[in-house]
Amino acid sequence: MATPKQSGFLFDPKSASDEMMKLMKNSFEASFDNVTKVQDMNEKMLKEIIQQSKSVQDDALKMVNDFIANAKKGQDTYRKAMEDGFKKVEQMLKAQS
Repeated sequence: MATPKQSGFLFDPKSASDEMMKLMKNSFEASFDNVTKVQDMNEKMLKEIIQQSKSVQDDALKMVNDFIANAKKGQDTYRKAMEDGFKKVEQMLKAQS
């Protein structure tokens, strides 16, 4: 049976945890960007529907715009919280090495 050194494979827990952190961070960013794109497309469609509908009052348009602004604010808050969490984990990993 070949030892890890003989087979050319060395397991480094530090680099494994770094790679896992990068994978988690990249997965989060890709997922979040896709969700943001879908929400942006939905906002655009909703605004176009409202603008084309003559029966919609200006108050309804204002309400939708307020909803969109609040949703974007929530997105930004969530993304910042996740990024801060990733930074803290990265700092903990660096401190352990």
